[in-house]
Amino acid sequence: MAPVEDDTTYADETVDDTYASTNYGNSTVTSGKKENPILKKCFVSCESDALGSVHRAWAVTVLFMVLFFIVAIIEANQISDDEEVSNALCIASYWSAFLHLAFAILGTFVLKRFSTAFAVGCFLGAAVVISQQNLFMFAAFIKYQHGSVFGNVIFADLAFALFGLLTFFSLILGHFRHYIIVK
Repeated sequence: MAPVEDDTTYADETVDDTYASTNYGNSTVTSGKKENPILKKCFVSCESDALGSVHRAWAVTVLFMVLFFIVAIIEANQISDDEEVSNALCIASYWSAFLHLAFAILGTFVLKRFSTAFAVGCFLGAAVVISQQNLFMFAAFIKYQHGSVFGNVIFADLAFALFGLLTFFSLILGHFRHYIIVK
């Protein structure tokens, strides 16, 4: 028996590995996988407009990432002006600024134009990794005494806010990924 598209053959047994079937006329999605009951309860109010909820969550996240880009560049410049400071946190600040700007652009492209299962999965994984990076940036800059202490605290607080936003976005994207993925 030859496998059909979206089917996988394991040891002479064909398994349907299709994740979702979408009917855009009435916005229903049926999933072949079990849903997490905790996330289902958390996002029950978003079920009626799942796609819109994901896009709104992404819009708020992008707004904070652009703000973080600006603050990170300012922070890196303030740190580099101090002669006693290590270049490691300056480089980390510049790197995180670039990473957030690139992630905002690529993430918007994935959500709006290129929503394949592979692209959405990679996007979800990158969101989790960048979220964790923001938690580390918060820990590194919250008590840092070089450069502008006020600027360090603003940068650290914004990194922590982005940690929370990207974690929430990862949860909502993971829960409603079947609405995002197009065949």
